[in-house]
Amino acid sequence: MHGIREVTEEFYGSLSSKKPFNCLEELEFSDMPEWKQWHLLGSGEFPTLEKLDIINCPELSLETRTPVQLSSLKSFQVIRSPKVGFVYEGMKQIEELYIGNCNSVTSFPFSILPTTLKRLEISGCPKLKLDPPFVEMFLEELSVVECDCIDDISAELLPTARELSIRNCHNLTRFSIPTATETLFIQNCENVEKLSGGGTQMSSLTIWNCKKLKWLPLPQLLPFLKHLYVDNCPEIESFPQGGLQRLVIWNCKTLVSRREEWTLPCLTELWISHDEEIVGGENWELPTSIQILAISNLKTLSSQHLKSLTSLRHLCVKGNLPQIQSMLEQGQFSHLTSLQCLRIRDFRNLQSLAESALPSSLSHLDISHCPNLQSLGMPSSLSELSISNCPLLTPLLEFDKGEYWPQIAHISTIQIDEECL
Repeated sequence: MHGIREVTEEFYGSLSSKKPFNCLEELEFSDMPEWKQWHLLGSGEFPTLEKLDIINCPELSLETRTPVQLSSLKSFQVIRSPKVGFVYEGMKQIEELYIGNCNSVTSFPFSILPTTLKRLEISGCPKLKLDPPFVEMFLEELSVVECDCIDDISAELLPTARELSIRNCHNLTRFSIPTATETLFIQNCENVEKLSGGGTQMSSLTIWNCKKLKWLPLPQLLPFLKHLYVDNCPEIESFPQGGLQRLVIWNCKTLVSRREEWTLPCLTELWISHDEEIVGGENWELPTSIQILAISNLKTLSSQHLKSLTSLRHLCVKGNLPQIQSMLEQGQFSHLTSLQCLRIRDFRNLQSLAESALPSSLSHLDISHCPNLQSLGMPSSLSELSISNCPLLTPLLEFDKGEYWPQIAHISTIQIDEECL
């Protein structure tokens, strides 16, 4: 296909056919570096085509004055084909549009896009600018990736967008959340300092690697926020709390160090992880509503923090947690009578796990990277057991031979160092 320069009438077969390719639903042109012209018959070809992809055809030129008449098209993807142009006037049912790696694209003709368009992704267009207003737009989902000319996204830009994803836009500095947005994802936009606006419908917010970001909207501006994920944002000191149900914080030391200020009465799922030890917060009180808890390197986590978690079903502990290690060795987990799944990771000094430490409700036990662990007691309630990178313990679990085999033989699912027994 590399030598093709034109797609001519021969492509359509017999010209006596009134509607060439009358059953074709998907069509892709790919890796045709010399293709320049696509001859269109204009006689009702592709009457049922719903998906068209043009990938890595850098010389192909299609202009708005000679649009592709594809009235049934619902999905159109253009990647590394910068001369294709905007040929959407004939696409009366288009729902999805993807434009990728088109370096020459500087603007986007939103005014000619049909109201049927619901999902738009623009990626790798470093010269593209987004200019409001798009009042007539009916977009529900917008994804913008690697478009470094975009420095401002205003709430008026896409008033109807329910899902927004902005990634690797390194010059973006201002972001005002549209009121209709329900899900917002921001990643690798390191110059954004503030999120503003009232995303009054927002239920999920993800912020990843925005190192200058300091301010998030006030709780009253995000009254329906249920899920918050914040990763590698060292400048953030606080977040909208209120009705949060799921909170994930990774590598945000300042934010976690102020956890005594948190008020999270509705929280059911909490994940906190940091590459370094996190100290302080001895008087922090965990919400009794928590059902899933994952903690890494939170040095001061203690039995006092866990004692009120009567609804806890899933617990994952990892890293330097000396008080948790003591609880495991001394049998102080038995009060967690709702606990069903326990995962233990990277306890380098843990030598034994007392059977009395584990509640009778436990059905799934997963232990990994505990090089000194050599004594293990297990409740009869276990139905799943996974052990990996515990070299002193592994020989004791050997099938039909190990010292602990009689204790685990009844377990329906056993995996040792990623091998099922």
